[in-house]
Amino acid sequence: MMKINIESRPSLLILVSFVISLITLMGVYLIPFNFRVPIFKVIALVLIVFILYPFCRVNIKWILYYFFCLDRDWWIARIERPRIFIYIIYFAILLMMLKDISIPNQYVLFFYRLSIMFYLVVGAAMLGKLIWTKKFESALLPEIKNLVNQNISIRKLSETEISEIIRLNSKNIEESSVNDLQALLNGNIPGDKIKWVGTSGKNVITYTELFSLLHIISESGDIKFDRAKRKSLMNFIIANFVKYEKGEVSQIPYGSLNSAYTNFVL
Repeated sequence: MMKINIESRPSLLILVSFVISLITLMGVYLIPFNFRVPIFKVIALVLIVFILYPFCRVNIKWILYYFFCLDRDWWIARIERPRIFIYIIYFAILLMMLKDISIPNQYVLFFYRLSIMFYLVVGAAMLGKLIWTKKFESALLPEIKNLVNQNISIRKLSETEISEIIRLNSKNIEESSVNDLQALLNGNIPGDKIKWVGTSGKNVITYTELFSLLHIISESGDIKFDRAKRKSLMNFIIANFVKYEKGEVSQIPYGSLNSAYTNFVL
């Protein structure tokens, strides 16, 4: 698969880092209003530091590398941006929870403080540890992306990429469909459905290279689609491609396409 280097805009990363730091500092400042017992304040501060440490370790390093013009290819936007987003949501909720609320009932106040501690412990487990593991990158993040966006969309391609993709797939595309494929790669609806040749050499249609093509050109195509996103992929192919065998055109059946995708290895 073609490797695309995606770079984050430095101004966006710096702004997000600043916002998260500001929210966190405000939250720490408000903690004394809600935790009168010193040990609670100490535990809360330790948990917040534990949560922020991996975030700062990665993103402060990225900022330093940016200003000193060092290689930043190790910072992968498709992974780090979701992590930043999760941090923003977490600390925004924490800030709301840490408001100085007057609660006269001692029992309600106890459970209120307990809920904050529980939220911090959960944050330490999830943000301080879980989302920085390989499991998050390989399993949890793809699931989150599938839930957020279930549609198949073509990412913005350069003219060089489009020419290269057309060249690499020339044997699978009937000559009259080249312009339609180019329209699809430009994010437009093809004038006619693209005629996919794609035989295995035994006059049996195969979709392996078609799946590879769609993963290269689609957003979030670096993971194998599942559930609703997988169904969207099948419908996208049926809407834009047809089988072309021995000069005859026929519709691609959903069942055989879906079965072929089960055995597809990205």
